Amino acid sequence: MTQSGRNSTVSEEKDSPFDKEGFLYSVLNLPDTASADEVRERYRALSVLFHPDKQRDESTKATASKRFLEIQKAYEVLSDPFLRTVYDIYGFEGTRIQWPPELHTKSKSELRVIFNRVKWERETEKLEDAVRPQGRLTIGVDAISLFEDRGRAPIQETLIDLRERLQGVRVASFTLRHSVQKAINDKTKVTIVSRIASGRAGAGALLGTVKHQYSPRLSFEATTSLLRGHFVSLRSRYQSNEGTYVVQTSLSPSFAPTFPPVTVTHTRRLFKDSLTQGVLSCHTGNPPYFSINIVSPHSFGSQGDLSDTDGEGSQSKLGSWTGFGMGVRQWSCGINLAGLGTGLRAEWGLALPELAAQASLAIQLSLAGLGYVLTGTWGDERAGITTTIGLNAAGVELTLNLSYLGQRLVLPIALADHEDTSLACIAATVPSAAFALAYQYILKPRRRKQRAEFYRKMRKELLEERSNIHREVEETTSLLRETARKHTQAEKTKRYCEGLVVLEASYGPTDPDPEARDLVVDVTVAIQALVHKSQLYIPGHRPKSGLQGFYDPAPSCAKWLRIRYTFGGRMHYCEIPDYRPVVLPLQGKRGSHVFSIEYC
Repeated sequence: MTQSGRNSTVSEEKDSPFDKEGFLYSVLNLPDTASADEVRERYRALSVLFHPDKQRDESTKATASKRFLEIQKAYEVLSDPFLRTVYDIYGFEGTRIQWPPELHTKSKSELRVIFNRVKWERETEKLEDAVRPQGRLTIGVDAISLFEDRGRAPIQETLIDLRERLQGVRVASFTLRHSVQKAINDKTKVTIVSRIASGRAGAGALLGTVKHQYSPRLSFEATTSLLRGHFVSLRSRYQSNEGTYVVQTSLSPSFAPTFPPVTVTHTRRLFKDSLTQGVLSCHTGNPPYFSINIVSPHSFGSQGDLSDTDGEGSQSKLGSWTGFGMGVRQWSCGINLAGLGTGLRAEWGLALPELAAQASLAIQLSLAGLGYVLTGTWGDERAGITTTIGLNAAGVELTLNLSYLGQRLVLPIALADHEDTSLACIAATVPSAAFALAYQYILKPRRRKQRAEFYRKMRKELLEERSNIHREVEETTSLLRETARKHTQAEKTKRYCEGLVVLEASYGPTDPDPEARDLVVDVTVAIQALVHKSQLYIPGHRPKSGLQGFYDPAPSCAKWLRIRYTFGGRMHYCEIPDYRPVVLPLQGKRGSHVFSIEYC
């Protein structure tokens, strides 16, 4: 019996007695140490006693039926070693979970170890979610001595020179920051941040922040120092249909004679059919600045356009073969007016969600000179590493940012105190080469293994669980065969020229992976039956697996309908994504929006 079948006999009411601790043992009046034989014997005795067919008094029959169902459920769970272990640890709620099939083969002791570990991890996650602790340790390293140009040293002095260079490496700064967040209610959150740093800021700081969401459009945030050096920072954000407005200011005794500094930022979508945004920012403090930027993201691959709402983007969970098949490209450019920082700025970025990788290159030309910032990130919300290379007139800096479960280690490493393009290129080559090696020997083999396992699972489902679907599709195809034959014959015998004759049609994954070849469905007869007056039309915005003679061979995979046909005596071939409409014969040269590939 399936998991859903086991649950069907039990009421899912909110106050169900089954959710009470040890209720199933109480139903059979057994201790939790009872053996399987004791469970069986007690079940037999009680089921005979409360069986509805054994009740002669109609007034007690309803109660007896209710007790009988409870006895049935108790025996169903407690007689199954796996479900009994789940019930002992998680209670009745655990029996509603669809546990992986491989766990059913584990011994009772192994299951307890696994379940106790999972239970501890879940409880830890709940505690962390309650306060959301985050820590960041920043250690600034001065490694300029390692790359200073000291001229060519004799071979015998190389070791001495290297030792002197290593001795010159020092910790330039140290900062430890920790924060906890607590939700007061659905709209209000409180965050406490503690900070300790070396140097002038060594006394540390303790900040408190209150954020309140007045409405889905308007939020307010206030931050203040809880120790000496009192100040209050206020920030408000308003989001309208036209754009977003952010206003921020700081209040401090040092600003008493003057007007406090104010920062205003406005973000607005520039075009209705594009996600291109304009960002306008102005600051009245010291030093003041004004900036205008344009940001434009563009998606590529099978996920479709970022503004696409036809559902096609969510069709594939497996992803592309290489990991580079889908992602987001983003470019931005702008102008800054900020003293010596006045100049032009441009940035290009690439995000590859399948590989959990991002890269960006920013170039800024200002009165202070030309600067570059190259950033690469590999990881997700749980763990990741970010590498940043900065090059400008002030020098070269390499920053490593490692994160794990909300905790961060940041290492800004100064490599040179002057502009050194060669050193910056070498510093950028090392992490790039590391990622290339990790992709070739870790990510790529892992993706191949995952894809092979995925397609093997799909084939297994087709062979085992979908035998009825296969039979129904074959019977449907048999019913359509005569109609398809007549339509094809009619198209071949057109008076003036041959009409639309479908030679071959298949429906299956878009993936060229050889593992997916067995998941392609032959739908030639079904497509032939849909041809009418030398035309074939199938509406879009929904999967084609619901058509007569079709079925879904690989759920969670993006699919194409591939059709090879002749029209007017000429050979054609087209591939149409699952959610796009089909219009044949192809009219791409006359402005049709159907995506296709054609060979003539």
